[in-house]
Amino acid sequence: MSTLVPEEIDLNELRRQLQQHFGEVPPAGYVRGKTELRAALVQILQCSELESEQLVDTLEARRMIQYDGDKREAVDDLESFWRLAP
Repeated sequence: MSTLVPEEIDLNELRRQLQQHFGEVPPAGYVRGKTELRAALVQILQCSELESEQLVDTLEARRMIQYDGDKREAVDDLESFWRLAP
């Protein structure tokens, strides 16, 4: 695995790659879906799990990806999905 330089990552392109990776079925559930997003970034970028976690958090903080359900729910609602499209 190579070390990523966060400033060199095009977040819009990264979101597009996530859309392509998941196709028509976006990740479901807040925790489970976020785990799937991180795993996808590890695969796509060949980065560490920590780096992928930071990238997913950045994408979420910038509202480039959004969870449609209530992320405060104690039980993960697998009927709510992550939105990866702009």
